[in-house]
Amino acid sequence: MFVFRVKSIVMCNKMRNILIIALTVISIVISTPLTAQNPNNIYTPEIDSIVRNTIDYLEIRNSLIQQQNEFHRKELQLDKTLTILNKHNESIVNEKKTIESELTAINRHLDSLVPPRPKEKRPKANIIDIINKGLHFNGDYGLNVNQLSLSNWAAGGENSFSGKAFANLYLVNSRERFEQKLTGKFAYGISRFIERKRTEKSDDKIDLTLTVTHIKRSKFNFSMVSTFNTQFADGYKYPNDSVRISGFMSPAYLTLSAGCTYRTLNDNFQVYMSPIAGKITFVTIQELADQGKYGVDPGYYTADSTWVPGKNIETAIGVNVIFNYKQPIGKNISYLTTLNCFYNYTEDRDDNWLKLDVNWENTLNFIISKSISTILFVHLKYDHNTTFPVYETIEGVETVVDNVPKLQFKESLGIAFVHRF
Repeated sequence: MFVFRVKSIVMCNKMRNILIIALTVISIVISTPLTAQNPNNIYTPEIDSIVRNTIDYLEIRNSLIQQQNEFHRKELQLDKTLTILNKHNESIVNEKKTIESELTAINRHLDSLVPPRPKEKRPKANIIDIINKGLHFNGDYGLNVNQLSLSNWAAGGENSFSGKAFANLYLVNSRERFEQKLTGKFAYGISRFIERKRTEKSDDKIDLTLTVTHIKRSKFNFSMVSTFNTQFADGYKYPNDSVRISGFMSPAYLTLSAGCTYRTLNDNFQVYMSPIAGKITFVTIQELADQGKYGVDPGYYTADSTWVPGKNIETAIGVNVIFNYKQPIGKNISYLTTLNCFYNYTEDRDDNWLKLDVNWENTLNFIISKSISTILFVHLKYDHNTTFPVYETIEGVETVVDNVPKLQFKESLGIAFVHRF
């Protein structure tokens, strides 16, 4: 239809050109004077020039009309193409809206399947919680520092600096009927005396406790407790650092017991009582074992002068009682105490000695900020197998006359940089 229309326009233009040329020639002939010299010759040079100019203008006009028609044809094609593209774009927009609507419905359905998040702050996940959801791992570690500086101090004293690294770790595995709790307490500290340029060990501790408790709906539960205590490095009889008096696994104490645990509902107070408990003492340094340190049998010479080395292991059976108590005091102060008592059934009684081992730790924590605290630590210990020399002056010389057990006391106060998790 479009091609036929263009052809019709071209035919009309040709007929119009022929008609214009004919009318031009006729008008020229009519306007020519009859008195011309040559009446038979009407085609003069003037007429020829006019005709040629007319034909040129007509050709230009036809060329412009053809260009106009070509542009019109291209415009119609572009309009048709735009119409197709608009229809295609409209279908794409409709499909996009359909996909977005379906995606919204799917997301709404997925949100309905996921339980709502708790409003309280979620605790940070750690690797053990990720591996097993029944395990919970927490604790704290840090550095405790103390410094003493004196100048012209009449009461005397010595400039010193002390530091202690510590860590308290708790791993709890809670099940439906049983709870397993592993507690690790580690500490190592040194003191540096400036004037004498001497370094002494101020603290050294490895304490491990494994508790397995059968959980019932009662305050009383059956429990099994195992403890292990030793130290990291050698200890010396300061200020004489050439006489070794202790070391790793010398001594070391392992207790195995079964009994009943009473705990309050808020878990602040807990008592463990075991009527039958086994205690094993290890002294792996043979030099100390030969001296009979920490209750092991000492070495001796037989009648034929043969040396029998001291034993490295000593066993005992008795009763074990453990008290745990923790209590917040105000907003930023907390108190924690642990009392462990062991009474030996099997050891021969001596009226001069109390066959009771006592280990009492007290910690008062003053929280200054999230990472800084002031910690007061008081440790009382009595072990009837750990003896200390008793001196008497005989003829002006300090002489050891006996070795008896004594109450051991340790206290420390300092600023601690703590990280809790």
